[in-house]
Amino acid sequence: MLNLFVLPISGVMKMWHLFFHSLLGINEHHAWLLSLVGLIVTVRALIAPFAWMQYRAARISVLMRPHLDAVRRAYAERTDRRGMLEEMALTSRLRKRFHYKPAAGCIPPLIQIAAFIGLYRLLLRIARPAEGLDAQHHRIGFLSAQDVSSFLDTTFLGVPLPAYRAMPAERLAELGTTRSEVTGLILPFLLLAVVFTVLNMALSLHRSRQSLNYASDLAINIYKVTLLLAIWIPIMLVTAGLFGPLPVAIIVYWFGNNLWTLSQNALIHLLLRRRLPLEADHRAYFHRQREEHRAIRDRERAQNREIWALRLKGVGSSEHRKRAVEKAELRRVQRASEKKHHKDIARAKKETRRGIIAEAKAAKRAAKGGGQAAPGGATAAGAVPAAPPAGQRDKRHGRHSLDREWAGRMRVEVPTERRGSGGRHRRGE
Repeated sequence: MLNLFVLPISGVMKMWHLFFHSLLGINEHHAWLLSLVGLIVTVRALIAPFAWMQYRAARISVLMRPHLDAVRRAYAERTDRRGMLEEMALTSRLRKRFHYKPAAGCIPPLIQIAAFIGLYRLLLRIARPAEGLDAQHHRIGFLSAQDVSSFLDTTFLGVPLPAYRAMPAERLAELGTTRSEVTGLILPFLLLAVVFTVLNMALSLHRSRQSLNYASDLAINIYKVTLLLAIWIPIMLVTAGLFGPLPVAIIVYWFGNNLWTLSQNALIHLLLRRRLPLEADHRAYFHRQREEHRAIRDRERAQNREIWALRLKGVGSSEHRKRAVEKAELRRVQRASEKKHHKDIARAKKETRRGIIAEAKAAKRAAKGGGQAAPGGATAAGAVPAAPPAGQRDKRHGRHSLDREWAGRMRVEVPTERRGSGGRHRRGE
C-alpha cells in the first residue's frame, strides 16, 4: 500500500528531471540532484497556502479567546433553550466579526508525510533492487529502467545518492563508495537538519506559550508533550540517519525541507505579529489566566504536602492518620462533585443543542416544502430575536450602537472593530 505514494513522487522528480535535463540542457546526473530541490519546492508550494490559513486561523482564535471566554462564563450555567440560543448567536457573531474560518490544519502534515514516504520507498527500491545493482532494472513508478540506472550513477560530493551508512560494505563497494565516505558526507547535513528542526519546534513552542490556554487541560498536556518531543525527535533523527536505511538523498531532502520550513514559519510568525498583533488587553488576559492557573496549582500542591505530612506523622499517631484520611476524602468528594456538576451541565447543553438543531432542520425542510413563516414575524416560544447585522449604523449613536445595545442585554462584551494608523481593520486583514 505504501508503494502508492511512490507514483506521484516519481512523477514529480521525472518532471523536474525533464525540465532541467531536456529543456535547460543540464547534465542528467546534476539534473537528478536538482530534481530533489524541485521536489522540495513542489511540496512546500502545495503546503504554503494551507500553512498560512492554519496559522492565521490559530492567531485569530487567540485574539477571539478573551471574548469567547466571556461568553462561556456568562452562559456557563445556562442549559435552557433561550440561553443556548443567545450563546450560539453571540459566538457566531464573534466569529463573523473576527472573520474566523477554521482552517484545514491536518493538510500540511499529511502532504509532508506522503512526500517523505513516497521518496523513501522510491529511494529504497532504487538502492536495493531485487534484481541486483548490475542487472537490468525495472520501471519504478514514472521512472523508466534507464532513469533508475542514471539515478544510481548520480553522486553528491562523490557519494551516490542511494547509499546509506547502514548499507552492507559489499553493497557500498558496488556503488563505488565506503562507509566512512558516506558518514563524512551525511553527518554535517544530518546535524544541520536536526538543528533546523529544533529551531522550528522552539519557535512553535514560543508562539504557543505566549497564548497558551491555561483553562484547557488538553492544551496544557499538548504543550508538555511538545516539550518532550523537542528532546526526543532530535535523538530519533540522528539515530535513524546514522543507523537506519536512510539514503543520502533523504538526508539532503531533510536538510532542504527543514531549512525551508524554518524560514517559512519565521516569515509567517513575523507577518502575523504585524498584521494580527497581540494587544495590551490580550496580554493582560493571558497573564491573568496564567496567574489563576498557577494559583490553583500551588493550592493543590499545598494540599498534597499537607496530606503527606499528616500521613508521615500518622506513622506513630492514629489522630494524624485519621486527619490525613479525612482531608484526602474531602478533597476527593469535592473533585467528584465538581466533575459531576460539569458533566451534568455539558450533558444538558448537548441535549438542548440537539433539540435546537433538530428544530432548525425541521424548519428548513418545511421551508423547502412551501411552508410559510408565522404571521406578523412572530417567533417560536423561547426563541431569541435575531441579532442586528454586523456593521449596522445608528444615526444618533454611530456605528455598531445596536450591536452594543444587544450585547448589553446579554451582559457580554462584544468588541468593536479597531482601526490601526492606516485606518484598516487589522483583525480582519
